[in-house]
Amino acid sequence: MGSVSIDWEAPDDMGSQILGYRILILESDFETYHQEYTYCDGTTSIIIAQTSCSIPVGTLRGSYFNLPWGSNVIAKVIAYNIYGDSLASQPGDGAVIVTVPDAPLNLAENVLMRGASQIGLTWTEGAHNGGTSVLDYSLWFDSGSGVYVLL
Repeated sequence: MGSVSIDWEAPDDMGSQILGYRILILESDFETYHQEYTYCDGTTSIIIAQTSCSIPVGTLRGSYFNLPWGSNVIAKVIAYNIYGDSLASQPGDGAVIVTVPDAPLNLAENVLMRGASQIGLTWTEGAHNGGTSVLDYSLWFDSGSGVYVLL
């Protein structure tokens, strides 16, 4: 299903080592930010050093965040040291949650388009488009041999 990478630049530490980061992700209500601890625990040395973490799409689609397909992932980061918290970064939204669309539904022949060498087909888009508009459909044909050929 993939993951979303959140990257940021370390701020000026003002003479005191950065002890960690708070990685906050906007929930589906578009008002509440939630700190992500499981995959973006900003107290771990690797995340502090790399100024980056990755969150599985399943986590973003699940409880707390509840982000639907097609949502922008909006995050902001706060650094802290012995003196306290920095200001929050500007919210970043460089990622969109997308996946493959559901299969089309209600495939049927349109007999009004039938001819000696053609048939007409109709269908409706699947329930979920994967977060972005469907661009194209692939049609496969079986002439009765059990082998499907892409049209």
